[in-house]
Amino acid sequence: MNESREDYPLAAFVPDTSTLWWELDFHPGKDNLRFGAENKLAAWLAFNVEVGDSFTMPQLRHALGDGVVPNDAEHLNRRLRSLRDVGWQLPTIKDDASLHIGEYQLLAVGWHPGIGKRPRRNSVSKTMRRLVFERDHSRCVICGVGAGEPYPDGTGALCSLTIGHRIPNARRGSSKDINNLQAECKHCNEPARQEIRSPDTLDEVLPLALKLSRAEARKLHSWLVAGHRTRDNVDEIFDRVRKLTHPEVAELADAVKKKVGG
Repeated sequence: MNESREDYPLAAFVPDTSTLWWELDFHPGKDNLRFGAENKLAAWLAFNVEVGDSFTMPQLRHALGDGVVPNDAEHLNRRLRSLRDVGWQLPTIKDDASLHIGEYQLLAVGWHPGIGKRPRRNSVSKTMRRLVFERDHSRCVICGVGAGEPYPDGTGALCSLTIGHRIPNARRGSSKDINNLQAECKHCNEPARQEIRSPDTLDEVLPLALKLSRAEARKLHSWLVAGHRTRDNVDEIFDRVRKLTHPEVAELADAVKKKVGG
């Protein structure tokens, strides 16, 4: 880490000024637009941490101040995770057991203010979202819970779907390739965003599949052929029911009630 201002290269300073990027309060020439904490984090890391080195939350707070980096650990983690969308690789103890709790390692430098404007987000189009949800039957491909359904943990929380990436944006995963996208509930998607790792490979999954019992293998095979987890007739009908209007659901409920004699 640099010891004095003279140690920093020209790119670490706002053009035509003696101000370091992470010292800014507002965007250059825009006194009404604050220079966000994410920008300051990216700039400070780019010019103070070498690739391969590690850093901690206290170091960030000491360098940038509590006014920039919030004390709440989850807020700070969110700020750092957002940098992964622009090419930063910042593994934690979840990715590398040799690291300590609260410690990050810098494996790749991504975008920072010293190299120009932030690139546009690698976002998923509305059309692509619809196609992915239709293909995945509006269910999380990880836990199988459908959109709007309660989680089986008894908390009463309802499933909200989002689009997950098999190869995350931080590793240049595409948001335009439908094969790289999948429906995920927000519970399953959140830890996935904290990880920078490659998706499972056939070499890893095949040995596990071959250890299954005959009945388990038969069930897995039916899912593979169908392209999704298959369910019984009641499950299939309910998936279609979820697309009906509320009055239609009420009418159907009455009809089913009459059928069972209740």
